[in-house]
Amino acid sequence: MNRHLWTDGWITARAAVSWPCPRCTGGELEFVDDSITCKHTIDSLRRSHQEDYCPVDAVYVFTAWLKCKAPNCRQEVGLVGTGTEEEHESWDEEGNAERSWRTTLKPLYCWPMPDIFKLPESAPTEVKTELRAAFRLFLSDQAAAAGRVRVSLERLLDHYRIPKRLKGGDGNFYDLNLHKRIEKFSEKESSVGEKLIALKWLGNTASHQGAVSRDDLLDGFEILEYLLAQLFEKERAVHVAKLARRLTRKHKRHPARKRTVKK
Repeated sequence: MNRHLWTDGWITARAAVSWPCPRCTGGELEFVDDSITCKHTIDSLRRSHQEDYCPVDAVYVFTAWLKCKAPNCRQEVGLVGTGTEEEHESWDEEGNAERSWRTTLKPLYCWPMPDIFKLPESAPTEVKTELRAAFRLFLSDQAAAAGRVRVSLERLLDHYRIPKRLKGGDGNFYDLNLHKRIEKFSEKESSVGEKLIALKWLGNTASHQGAVSRDDLLDGFEILEYLLAQLFEKERAVHVAKLARRLTRKHKRHPARKRTVKK
């Protein structure tokens, strides 16, 4: 995961976004020329007419288009968000400071949204669906995105057939919460359990406190990227090994028997 692409929520209108293309994944996105439109909110517009107005008080709504740089793709992506003015200092040839203002933008919605990290092709569709929902929420609501990460853990445990209910000694069935299900999964995959618990705590904070930092959510994404590669690349390796053994059994030629020559 190229974390620095997603660390700062603000971008400038002059700089390329450099996010990965959601279609081809190999190309980078850049602003389409003259596609950025910024408009004051009504309150911001009213303030702009006051004598003590400062550009830093501006609040914009912006729309823009991005396009993939790859010549064989050229997928276009829509952006919507907020913006403001940021003070910028530069110096002339004589060393005098010159004050200027630069429009900065904060994307809140992107469609189609790129994958923040690469999802293994062999990962369950249900897990990938929840994670892509988390990616779409990442820009605008980190707590909601962390909630979808928590749901993706449930789907992951479903894939491995970890039960949601167990029969107790009294003959009654009892529901297993996510924590207990992860503990059951850890009996099979001990190296994975502790990391899944950390992701569960992140989801709990999101649901109980309604706020998760961007950095914490990116930490969670990095953990998930590692875990999914560990689980499903391993599954792929086992599958390939089975295919190789099957081909060997089917096509291996036995050594030719030596003929005995009668004297």
